[in-house]
Amino acid sequence: MVKLFGEEIKGVIFDLDGTLLDSMWVWEKVDREFLAENGLTVTSDYTEAVKQMHFEELALYTKTRFSLPLTTEQIKNRWVEMVKEEYANNIKLKDGAYDFIRKLLSKGVKVAFATTLFRDVAEICLDRNGLSYRKLGVYCPLTSIEEVSRGKGFPDIYLKAAEKIGIKPSECMVFEDIPLAIEGASAGGFLTCGVYDKYSNSEKDFSALCKNYIQSYSILLEFISDQN
Repeated sequence: MVKLFGEEIKGVIFDLDGTLLDSMWVWEKVDREFLAENGLTVTSDYTEAVKQMHFEELALYTKTRFSLPLTTEQIKNRWVEMVKEEYANNIKLKDGAYDFIRKLLSKGVKVAFATTLFRDVAEICLDRNGLSYRKLGVYCPLTSIEEVSRGKGFPDIYLKAAEKIGIKPSECMVFEDIPLAIEGASAGGFLTCGVYDKYSNSEKDFSALCKNYIQSYSILLEFISDQN
């Protein structure tokens, strides 16, 4: 157990894109290239809308909005194809994230991941960055959005992740980079911490929406290191 922001914590759940992973630039690239393949251009309102969506909902929204002659499965498969190489080879953790997780685990805190990212892509990326069981020697379960029926505006995915590590929401902190996700986790009774990301929340006063907020994991790493 550790104390974060004055709260006793037994478990931590991390989102991946934009929270642990410096990866949101990939999705802007995919948006541009996928729509360009179909003779379309990304608009700011599309970019903002899709940040909040469940993967299935996102594919349906894209298909409907642009009247694409593709099935939602074809759209999803193309997206997976476009991002796999980046996640397998180029995506890195945010500064201090790896050391922060290792420090949490060394203090007996349970760690889990909850993501809208495709499971196979997420697993490859976590392993490459040293956060798989094979690398850590500790089981940190991954929960994907496909395991629940609603998106991150609801607490479902965090409840599922907390169940996997056996920690109740009131003793578990969720780290997220999207305002709607912070709201969803809070609705489930979780403690929350917002994480700065220049792609997903830099244009909003995100810190004002969060009870707890960080720009870097290094700050928390120093704080935990100072605890008994």
